[in-house]
Amino acid sequence: MQSLEIDGLLSMKPVSEHDLCAIASQILEETRPLVDNSIQVKKEEYHRRWKIVQESMEKEGYDLLYVCGSELDRTDAAWLVSIFDPMIERYGVIVPKEGTPVVLAGSEGGHVIEEAIERSGAKIALLEEFQISDEDYRWAHFTNLDAVLGKIGVKRNAKVVIASSSQFVPYDHVVKFQGRFGADSVILDPLTLQLMKYEKSDTELAIMQQANIIADAAMRGMLATTVPGITELQVAGLGDYIMKELGAARTGFTTIVTSGHRGSTVIGAASNKVIEEGDIVSLGVSPTFNGYHGIMRRTIRAGDYPTPEQREFIRAVEGLYIVVIEAVKEAAEKGLPSNFIDRQGKDYIKKLGLRTLSGELATPHEPYTFIHNTGCSECQEGYGAVTPYTENPLGDQVALMIDIALSGYGTGREPLFSVLYAVIEDSFWKKGKEVGVYNKMPLNVQHLIGNTEPLADNINPYHREFRLETC
Repeated sequence: MQSLEIDGLLSMKPVSEHDLCAIASQILEETRPLVDNSIQVKKEEYHRRWKIVQESMEKEGYDLLYVCGSELDRTDAAWLVSIFDPMIERYGVIVPKEGTPVVLAGSEGGHVIEEAIERSGAKIALLEEFQISDEDYRWAHFTNLDAVLGKIGVKRNAKVVIASSSQFVPYDHVVKFQGRFGADSVILDPLTLQLMKYEKSDTELAIMQQANIIADAAMRGMLATTVPGITELQVAGLGDYIMKELGAARTGFTTIVTSGHRGSTVIGAASNKVIEEGDIVSLGVSPTFNGYHGIMRRTIRAGDYPTPEQREFIRAVEGLYIVVIEAVKEAAEKGLPSNFIDRQGKDYIKKLGLRTLSGELATPHEPYTFIHNTGCSECQEGYGAVTPYTENPLGDQVALMIDIALSGYGTGREPLFSVLYAVIEDSFWKKGKEVGVYNKMPLNVQHLIGNTEPLADNINPYHREFRLETC
């Protein structure tokens, strides 16, 4: 089935359960051959990472490195020891100056972690203080932190670096280490690990390419169902189904579908709100594939084409995207400071004069920076965002997300423009002077609503496949 029409391009006909199944089936059939589930970080690469970390520890005089995580903040432990899908309790990883890292886990989540670390070869120890606080695990074999540290040869006068962000580290974890080693011997230094994670291997870049193939497929399905009469959650549900069917174990954020007045939530999760004719709808997905993240976000109008004022607003976002990605290419080619990219985008916005609801010309604001880092999280890598203050050039081999948006509401969320929020977000890779957007979806996707027509040659003009070189 090449095209599944729902009463024309922009139908008001509700989408039936049969329509949803047919749309999903077609997209899955087209996309499955493109996804290679075998591409993953191998044990040898984790061991190389440990060596790099331990060499850095030696240089800085650290005897022990500690990171922690949870279902929300997974990136550090995922990169270090392959914990992609933690469940229930918080957990930690200790890296000694020599030898194999040890994961500290609670009893319940420890079952999941024990399976996960087979990919990296790390060890695990169950700590009673890491269990769910009001539970009783009668048959669990717990140890304690002192015993673990003694077993791996860490002395009481050791110098410890906590390498997770202070936003993530629980207070009691910090107190625990300070109580054992002394407050002066426990240093918070998240930049140590963030700089290492910023530069990506070929394998990491290839995994994220797979994640973005999945992101494109999920978005294609969501666009085909975003018609008046369907709920935001139904649209999100189809996207989630496609992502999991193609191998995405979880998502970097809860799937975004915001319509009408909900546009001012910017990154609001889908709700039971019914999408109405004329609603501006923002859609967003972030599949997690073998531990790494993809992205796809777009904005459309449901049930009809955008009005001239709405089209002007959305076209301004498209223009900003082009300016920023062109600046990325120039900065990569010439080795320019990364804030050059930010400056080009801000200069473009300064020149904008869009029609407000009152008929005046005004300049909308960008809600956040244009580019951020990605990897084992969608955007919480802690380093690598491009801001007015980042003077270093982009990394040599990195994956980043270009997140271009304009907001059309005031400080009290009152509408100022005919569009409350419009966004285009993609992921791109950089290797040396080469830059390519992973995603194929065109910048403007209005024509893809209510149908499953193939993209054909109408793809993102900056798309460029990352090729994983094999021996």
